[in-house]
Amino acid sequence: MSAYAKTIRREVEARAKKPVRVGSIVVALSRIRHEKTKQKPLVPNAEIEDLSVKSGLAEISFERTRENLARLRTLYGVHDTETSNFFMVTHGAGEITIVAPDASLPRIARAIRPAKPKAVIKNLVALTVRFRRDYVSTPNVIFSFVRHLALKRINIVEIVSTYTELTFLIDQRDLQETFLALNKLRAAKTPH
Repeated sequence: MSAYAKTIRREVEARAKKPVRVGSIVVALSRIRHEKTKQKPLVPNAEIEDLSVKSGLAEISFERTRENLARLRTLYGVHDTETSNFFMVTHGAGEITIVAPDASLPRIARAIRPAKPKAVIKNLVALTVRFRRDYVSTPNVIFSFVRHLALKRINIVEIVSTYTELTFLIDQRDLQETFLALNKLRAAKTPH
């Protein structure tokens, strides 16, 4: 640090507008270094407790209007969540997006009719990661998960979250690579 302090001494003196001893600069650098090492890492080591996959899904999006919201209510009563095991609805500021099994698309389209979908995306897979409750208060946990997929250049079509779950909707073609990337984050299981 003293070698570095010597190289920045002139700049420090120019900013301070007075002479500064090298020892004073070293002390200041030591304090800065100590404070920086106390900070938590930008990308936490997030672990996945469980990873599940659901394939054969599609996404359908509509404009968010009062009429479409009313039509959506009828869909809740019609959709059989017991047999499909996957049904997500997201109410955004201007859109309603439904993710359900591919076979449910005709029924969904009939329920929302006469509204025309903004988009229909088929051949999707949902990978749901479950994580510890304390991650909710840990900065950048979601970034940590997304980062692993971004480094592999995997396109994420949609992300949906609940309290301790994060679901990535991806194209069927990216399933294997996505599964491998996320599976590396699984919490180590201790033998009983």
